[in-house]
Amino acid sequence: MTAEQAITAAFAVFIALPAVYLAFLAGLTLLPRPSPPRDRAPGGLLRFAILVPAHDEELMIGRTAASLLRLDYPRDRFSVHVVADNCVDATAALARRHGACVHERSDPLRRGKGAALNWLVEQVAAEVSDADAVVVVDADSELSPNFLWVMTHHLRAGAQAVQALNLVAVSEDRPLVRIRELAFELGCHLRPLAHEMLGASSGLYGNGMCFSAALCGRYRWNESSVTEDAELFLRLVRDGNRVVLATDATARSVMPATLRDAGSQAVRWERGRFDHSGAAARLLWTGLRRRDPNSLFTALSALTPPIAVLATASGLGLAAGLTWGAPPLVAFAAGSLSCLVFYALRGATLGGMAPSVVLRILLCAPLYSLWKVWVIALAAIGEGRGAWTRTTRVT
Repeated sequence: MTAEQAITAAFAVFIALPAVYLAFLAGLTLLPRPSPPRDRAPGGLLRFAILVPAHDEELMIGRTAASLLRLDYPRDRFSVHVVADNCVDATAALARRHGACVHERSDPLRRGKGAALNWLVEQVAAEVSDADAVVVVDADSELSPNFLWVMTHHLRAGAQAVQALNLVAVSEDRPLVRIRELAFELGCHLRPLAHEMLGASSGLYGNGMCFSAALCGRYRWNESSVTEDAELFLRLVRDGNRVVLATDATARSVMPATLRDAGSQAVRWERGRFDHSGAAARLLWTGLRRRDPNSLFTALSALTPPIAVLATASGLGLAAGLTWGAPPLVAFAAGSLSCLVFYALRGATLGGMAPSVVLRILLCAPLYSLWKVWVIALAAIGEGRGAWTRTTRVT
């Protein structure tokens, strides 16, 4: 085998095949599917405890607490609990002023969102012993008014874990915000929707998650993980649980507006991808061996390279193929790019994004992809671990 043939074969396996897989998922979402049920309280009301982990979130926590208390659900059937975790600002005072139950935690030896949630779950279990379910919401988020009604329906139908659509609140029309909007439509809407249609799980995305009290009591968050939601998701699926996607409920959060502000968050997310790759590979083997779509597609989602990597590699492969006069490589690269464009356009359509916005995203995509590759390189060499710090966002 020549060097050119070896490169073409590697490209086909590691770049073209994942791109085809993403296009396959996008195509699945074009198929008709049942409409979400509209009844408000199948089987009666449930009691919810809404948990909000917050670390130095004084700029956002007041608005978040107030919006949660305005949810369209009987007020005596839910409570909002904020853990002000190792805060040095006015997070606790502002959350309390806006009506939330505030739990102040100071433990410099156990920092992080996972530790904060474990501690808060224990506090709330002692205070709200009759809660049927818990909801986890980021401190910079807003839930759709119908959120708890939707969760009630899914839990009454037998679900133990439910993930709402985790999307971006477009507070400012900046390129990075719009790129993140599309990225969330792809990763937190299109992919989980396709997985549900394949009989697999939605995924857990850290925001807008709902767990039955029974399930919550059996699992703790991994305090050493930088992406504790993804790690918990792999454990849930490994143990035979399925996470249901609630397409008719949303959790929207604000995003950083510049690459500098987004850097630490992005590196942390990619570090989590590397940390959990071993568990995902084991889950892939389990899915293949048992012919279990839940394990199989959960693992594939975790192991599929980011679209920025696939797009950058496809562009380089196309250029190399044209330069070398290698038709097979050109064909694989062009096919990969076509699949990725289809995948992106389908995600934009699901999100109702205007054509002008999609065009701007495509124009900015090359620069963003190079930045994302750099972020992944940093994560690959061990960056992304450390203290829980607030990400600068557009407010």
